[in-house]
Amino acid sequence: MSSFAPLSLFPSPVITFNIAVPSRTEQVISKTRHFMIHVLAGDIQGARLADVFRAGNAHPASTLRALQRTGSQIVWPDEQPGHHKDHEQPFLRGAGVLYVLRCRLLDEPLRGLVPVRDHVVVLGEVLEIMGGGAEAVDGAGAPRFGLLYGDRHYRKLSGSELRTGSEE
Repeated sequence: MSSFAPLSLFPSPVITFNIAVPSRTEQVISKTRHFMIHVLAGDIQGARLADVFRAGNAHPASTLRALQRTGSQIVWPDEQPGHHKDHEQPFLRGAGVLYVLRCRLLDEPLRGLVPVRDHVVVLGEVLEIMGGGAEAVDGAGAPRFGLLYGDRHYRKLSGSELRTGSEE
């Protein structure tokens, strides 16, 4: 995905992002109409977790092995006490995940998927925000921020780069 951004807060939070098409991810979102957004921690754990998915999802077995090396795990709703089970979407939990947003496609416009050339703009309503396993505040009690990506590097909010060891 690219260009993740909040779009509206009223009457309920709406987010947007783009997906290149054709894409298995777009096909699944279109079919189920529900999806999870993971806000990764703006530290080395978040950057390493992002690296796991940077190459795409064409090889699920190698993705699962790499995910295990980060210390993160896939959680299914029936394993999560109090979690809404109406649309059983798995999500990630671990030191590299700040928050998980459970979302559904908007009905309008265009059933939440707006085609634009070789991409589709996804419009989703945030139904629930869950903690992801990473500490939401630092040692001084200040809020931690999510992982940023720019100029082909993971970055902290300060602009400094986060190096994971897998850079080219």
